[in-house]
Amino acid sequence: MIGRTGGILMRKMLALDLDGTTFGVRTELSEANRRALLAAKRAGTVVCFVTGRKSVEPISHLCALADYFVLNNGGTVVAAPDMEQLYTTLVERSDMLRLIDFCLSQDSAILHLISGDYWGVNRITPGVLRQQEEFEGTPVVYRGADDLPFETLDGFVVSENYGPVREFIEREGLRLTCAVTNATSMDVMPEGVNKWRGTAYVAAREGIAYENIVAAGNYYNDLELIRGAGVGVAVRNAPEEVRAQADYVTARTHLEDAVAEIVEKFIL
Repeated sequence: MIGRTGGILMRKMLALDLDGTTFGVRTELSEANRRALLAAKRAGTVVCFVTGRKSVEPISHLCALADYFVLNNGGTVVAAPDMEQLYTTLVERSDMLRLIDFCLSQDSAILHLISGDYWGVNRITPGVLRQQEEFEGTPVVYRGADDLPFETLDGFVVSENYGPVREFIEREGLRLTCAVTNATSMDVMPEGVNKWRGTAYVAAREGIAYENIVAAGNYYNDLELIRGAGVGVAVRNAPEEVRAQADYVTARTHLEDAVAEIVEKFIL
């Protein structure tokens, strides 16, 4: 159990990845996890959802359970319930232009540009069409920066063959950070952005010591979060390399109420 100093119970923070950790199928939150999160809030725990997603809108059913959302892998922090944006980090325009030009010259990597209702891609592939069905959105194809309705944005998603894109970013010294989020996708954010950075910002704002943070995740983009927290948890369905970095590995997967297990063991 964490959070007790000299007999005084200290405030705790629960920082949870969403997809593959808190959610079951798609954005489904099980009843057991919902009850556990409500109990954590009643106990005075600060609940922070930490995700690579860029918007609260598709996950608005979590608003009653959240004190904060850390979005875009730590690049943006939003305070609930008013959804006040506390900060966001934007890509340097020159880096954005160079990355767009490179991806337009490739025939394998898909560079997704997402800002508000805009979803742009450099080409349409069967994979993009599958995403269109899943996300119920319609991407537009851009041919260059002049097609875009913004000057810059908070990051990118690269799907399909992301390896050459990561190599280009590293070789050219672009001020960008890459985070592999699943077997076929990589998020690209401004340099220095990661989930732990956003979580640490929330902890400082709330006056919560790092040792009183319980953080859980399931993938490589959760590693900084897991390593930075007082108790870093990997869910059972995480890759072996991620489980090896954790202080605790759940007995349950994200499909078996792993969050409820975490709350019962470390919060209540």
